[in-house]
Amino acid sequence: MPQYFFNLAPPDTHPLLASPGGTFPDLRTALAEANSAARALIHKRVRRSPIALHGSLDIEDEHRRPIARILLADVARQIS
Repeated sequence: MPQYFFNLAPPDTHPLLASPGGTFPDLRTALAEANSAARALIHKRVRRSPIALHGSLDIEDEHRRPIARILLADVARQIS
């Protein structure tokens, strides 16, 4: 199974968090897992202080090439 990496990227800066993500059978499954990770991050962050969410959770393939991006603001809108 392919390896995917997740990177938390605030706007206009370098990624803050690089995570191995995991091995998933396909990109669809990796996107679902990244979306869950983004939702958990937002829940944790909003509990601390209500702030505007900017940035993204980027998904890279096993060669560390960017292949997808989840905007945190979009995930936050889905939650509310």
